[in-house]
Amino acid sequence: MVSSDREHRAADVATLVFFFLFYVNGAVILSKFHGVPPTLAWSFTALLAIPLARYVLAERQPLAITPVLPLILAFLAGLFFSALISGEPGITKQALGPYLTEGLFLFLLVSNAVRSPRTLTRVVWVLLLAGSVLGAFSIFQELTHSYANEIGGFAQVDRLDQGGGFNVASDSLGPKELRPRLGGPLGSENRYAQILAVLLPLALLRVWREPLMRNRLLAGGAGVLILGGLLLTFSRGAAVALTLVLVAMALFRAIRLRHLLAIVVSAAVVVVVAVPDYVIRLDSLQGITSLSSDQPSTGADNALRGRQTENLAAFYTFVDHPIAGVGPGVYFREYSRQNANQLGLRYLDSERRAHSLYLELLADAGLLGLSLFLALLGTTLVCLHRAARYWRGRRPEYELLALSFFFSLLAYMGTALFLHLSYQRYFWVLIALSSSVIWALRREARLDEAAAVLHRVEPAP
Repeated sequence: MVSSDREHRAADVATLVFFFLFYVNGAVILSKFHGVPPTLAWSFTALLAIPLARYVLAERQPLAITPVLPLILAFLAGLFFSALISGEPGITKQALGPYLTEGLFLFLLVSNAVRSPRTLTRVVWVLLLAGSVLGAFSIFQELTHSYANEIGGFAQVDRLDQGGGFNVASDSLGPKELRPRLGGPLGSENRYAQILAVLLPLALLRVWREPLMRNRLLAGGAGVLILGGLLLTFSRGAAVALTLVLVAMALFRAIRLRHLLAIVVSAAVVVVVAVPDYVIRLDSLQGITSLSSDQPSTGADNALRGRQTENLAAFYTFVDHPIAGVGPGVYFREYSRQNANQLGLRYLDSERRAHSLYLELLADAGLLGLSLFLALLGTTLVCLHRAARYWRGRRPEYELLALSFFFSLLAYMGTALFLHLSYQRYFWVLIALSSSVIWALRREARLDEAAAVLHRVEPAP
């Protein structure tokens, strides 16, 4: 019994350490900033072998299979089919590699190593801890204006040597006043915003639904730090995505309307008081209405026109190859610059990826690839929602678990409207954890129903 308890603790500790190191981008930082060989830096992934061996070898449990896995395999098959007919084997082979290593392999490892609601709940708290640490680094960096201090690689600022991120000068015709945008452990402000955005629903739901006040306060503190880090990225796409998620939370009655209003008002006060430059950043979204203008100098800023150019180039590539696309990675290498510069909107002097996961997938894999990808996302969301509905009124902590990943996945999908699928390991781990929630709660539901049947047939004493 003592040995079994130790094995359980060892498996849980290994799992939680993995998720913390993974989410703060520990392996890349060790390799890039501290000279650790990449193979050694990524060896922490082997920590998941401890819980995996416990479940599959010691306890002889079957593999954790949900409806998500067949759809992942179908999506990958669609990508391979597109690659097969593309005529660019060198490019497609390079593009498919991450789908197998950061995608399928990581999904199988995580979804089979994390199997219990208790472990999943602990993983949520570890993810909030990781986000809090990153947010605290960014806030420190901002308060001290020490943008050149990368804090060991966990607080990078892209293009700092060029002056910063965007212009906040009151006179748009005068000298520019460039404002740095913080990029966290990824060195990419929009990507950093994306991995923080998916954590905010985890924090918000716990603020309103945790039974213990201590846990509510911890979740609230984590939410503030994560929001602080997100705001300092000055990502417009993340702001739009989180707005959509908050509306979805209200529509699905995950939070009450008064709570939604409290969140919106609190966030607005934080922005106006602590990060007023974010208002300037969001105000630039008004330029979207002028994207159809023939005058590039008015209305939309260069970033918006650049995204319009890149996304239209991806869309027209899809129009020319609607069924299976041009092949994974081929749009970026062979079509993006050529098709973009034919539009006459903004000249691109290099290849550019589409600024939308969905449009780039259409260009690369056509309707076949996008349909399978959306089926994967839709099935995951439906299963999570059904799990939440089943446990409503039965086990609130299980309902909270399902809702957490439902809205976290929605947040990722929202940010993906404006970002392509780079750093895709974060997406696949989110899908794997969602699959783990589905599998674990289904098992608990079967046990719950079996107990109910046993209770009904048990003879009265």
